This record gives sequence, structure tokens and C-alpha cells, in this order.
Amino acid sequence: MTTSTSAATQFDRTTAVRRISAEPLRYAADLDESWASLRGMHGGYCTALLVRAAEATVPDRAVRTVTTSFLRPTEIGPAEIDVDVVRAGRSFATIVGALRQQGRVALTSRITMLGPVVGAEWTTVVPRRPAALADCISFTPPPSIRHFEQAELLLDPETVPTGDAEDARIAGHVRPIEARRLDAAWLTMIGDWFPPSPFRRLLPPTGGLSIDYTVHVHRTLPWLSDLWLEGVFDTGTSVDGMASPRVSYSTAVSTTWSVDWAR
Repeated sequence: MTTSTSAATQFDRTTAVRRISAEPLRYAADLDESWASLRGMHGGYCTALLVRAAEATVPDRAVRTVTTSFLRPTEIGPAEIDVDVVRAGRSFATIVGALRQQGRVALTSRITMLGPVVGAEWTTVVPRRPAALADCISFTPPPSIRHFEQAELLLDPETVPTGDAEDARIAGHVRPIEARRLDAAWLTMIGDWFPPSPFRRLLPPTGGLSIDYTVHVHRTLPWLSDLWLEGVFDTGTSVDGMASPRVSYSTAVSTTWSVDWAR
């Protein structure tokens, strides 16, 4: 039996996976009640569990891209993760994972992992950054949506989800509630964590479900007490009720990862 995390923090404990079978390659996980969302469990959290399983399977590669399809809601309790190593080359590894509950696949992820390489690098400063940290306001989520308890958010006051705005943009600053590295699993989770940007335009009882979700991890970051990530969520298109937000997270100077998903 192998364990993918050190269980040092609440996030580590609730995203721990345990190998229970080598052939087929399978892990067990327990979906924790602290990640309950509007409907079922938080999608970013469930995707982070698949990232943990991939990291446990190919520990010498770094997660760079995660593409997830959400097929049905998950619930508090045990789950199994099936892992298929589609290819493991000299530089890249491609992993496909499926999270099951009660014998039914709830979500699948294709995960691209990269070994140490030397290549060209550049970074472009993210346009339309959130308001300065000192000008942002605290976010008070509905008490029934517990996944919002797992990070700290300060919202740009010009992007509060009011339901009657002319744009669908939400921006702000977010950071972990625990002293831990901003690793691939945490970054994958936080990409789906913000209040949905379409709620700037749409009044309740409008709801939203994540359907497809892609994360590109450019780099991970160490934990620093004064480090906040800047998040900008902008939904420029919605057709037949399917919105396609584009997301960028960054420090004050560089992009950390980008997200695309449909709701």
C-alpha cells in the first residue's frame, strides 16, 4: 500500500489516496464532508484527488495539464480511482484517471506530466488585474457551501456577483488557509473554487454545473505568509446556456496557471 501525501495539513489529509490494487492500478479515497458544494462535492477537489493518484503513479514527473470531464455528481464517502498509464516516454507521461462511486464513473481526467527539461521561457503580465489587495473586500459565502471554507478570498469590489451586471467578470485575491506549498493538486482545486463569473449577470435561482475543466500548471509556488494569488475569471461567451469562462491566476508578476471550463 502506498500513500500519496504526507497528511501534514487538512488539504493533504482530505486529498490522500491509497493504492489498493496494482493490476488494474487502483486507488481508494474518502471524499470529505468539508468539500461539500452546492450540489454534491466540489469539482476542483475531486479533480485534485485524480492529480494525487497520478503523482503517486509517476512520482518523478510534474503535473502540467489536467483535462477533466464531470459526468455525474459525487457525494461524501468512499471512492475508487482507476489509473491507466497511457504512455510514459523519456520526457512526457500521459495518465488517464477515473473516479468511481458505487460502481459508476463520476469524473475522468487526462493528465499530462513532464520530467525535468530545459527550454525557452517567457511570461507576460496578466492584463486587467484585480484591484489592489488593500481595496478588496471580504467574501462571505453561503454557509451551506463548505468548499468556500478551504481558502481565503478578497474580492475586487467592482466584480461582486450581483446578478444584474453587464459583464461576467469576477476578480480577487486568494490564498491557502494553511501553511503549505501551492502544489499541483492545490492549484487544480483552486481553479474551480471562485464564485462563478456568470453570476455577475444572472440572478438566482440560476445554477451552474461544471462540465469540462482544463488546468495548465506553469509552475508551483512555495508558501509565503504574504503571498496572494490574483484570480481573474471572465466569461465572454454563453451559448444555449453553456458558458465558457477563461481564468488566469498569477502572482503580482507572472502567470501561474490558466483554466478553461464550461458550465
